[in-house]
Amino acid sequence: MIKKILIFSVAVLFFAACGNDESNSTNSNDTTEIKTAELALTDFDSLAGNYVGKEVSVSGIVDHVCKHGGKKLLLVDGDNNIHVFNDNRFDEALSGSKITVQGIVEEERVDSAYLAEKLQHEQESHADENEADKETLAKMTEYINKMQDSLKNSGVDHFSNFSLKFVSLKEDKENK
Repeated sequence: MIKKILIFSVAVLFFAACGNDESNSTNSNDTTEIKTAELALTDFDSLAGNYVGKEVSVSGIVDHVCKHGGKKLLLVDGDNNIHVFNDNRFDEALSGSKITVQGIVEEERVDSAYLAEKLQHEQESHADENEADKETLAKMTEYINKMQDSLKNSGVDHFSNFSLKFVSLKEDKENK
């Protein structure tokens, strides 16, 4: 008799445990997925400041995957573009594909101190006396000086460069 009660109790516990697992998995399937904000690439620069540190999705055409490591791609839509950075290599076959990227908005602030450091770095990097280095340094110096002037004239303490830290992507196979 005790053996029958024990077997019955184990069976009840087994079915009860299975029932709990099913209800837990049902509940997890019913959980509302957190929807990411969808930003048009044409609006990305103007709206990205509102989403720094948050996940968004953006669609566009992959202009190219960086040849120097493959961990960056340029997503374009007409005259608008953003860089998408990844810890792993992107597939170079994505070039020319229409994709939707989900990523975390990141902000790089360019201020006077950053520009001064950049100029110093460029001067040290192109210290060789060959013509190519002199020309590169002259172009970078001109660009950095224009950026410094723009900061002064605009009355702001920094410019923001926004990009995406890659989370996932979906390729639009119909528009490849």
